[in-house]
Amino acid sequence: MAALSTQAEKIKEQDWRFAELVMRTWVEPQLADRYLQDPVGTLAGFGIVIRSEEEAPELRMGLPKEVCIEIEDLDHPSEQVAAMPSFG
Repeated sequence: MAALSTQAEKIKEQDWRFAELVMRTWVEPQLADRYLQDPVGTLAGFGIVIRSEEEAPELRMGLPKEVCIEIEDLDHPSEQVAAMPSFG
């Protein structure tokens, strides 16, 4: 049973590493370009080993259209943020 647990942990770790790669391609376009040119090498840099480019997962470029991310400058919050009530 320990071997199964170890294999599951390895898969989980690779999932997290791929998730990190995807997230970083959203903010680092050059990483996305590198993945498109050399998916095997790029994945290896994230600790994920595959045998050929055909095994490389598709990389979805950018955020889905229905997702909107706003990064608020907390040193200069907008009026909407400043007007939010605080409970404290």
